[in-house]
Amino acid sequence: MINVIQELIRSGHLLKELNATIIALVPKVPNPSMMKDFRPISCCNTLYKIIAKIIANRIKPCLLDIISPSQSTFVASRSIGDNILLAQELMRNYHTDISCPRLVLKVDLMKASDMID
Repeated sequence: MINVIQELIRSGHLLKELNATIIALVPKVPNPSMMKDFRPISCCNTLYKIIAKIIANRIKPCLLDIISPSQSTFVASRSIGDNILLAQELMRNYHTDISCPRLVLKVDLMKASDMID
């Protein structure tokens, strides 16, 4: 296993056998009838998962320098709550300065963290 991982890092090429993934559709509700009633689950090779975890741990120290400060989720030490508080602060003073045109947009992120019932 160690030899396979070292060869991947050395060559930059992943064996086709390791890159195969099976996608299973798991129902989110009883008696699903539409595609939105299913959640796709990716079943990856175990060695692939180990390699992905190693790579993730190696790049983790660089992420704060690479990822924009405006992205607040999926980054350690950041929370989506930070952006919620920022939006509330901006909206509090929204009507005080009308010289600059502005736009407020609310995005529904419910599907971003969809769960199985």
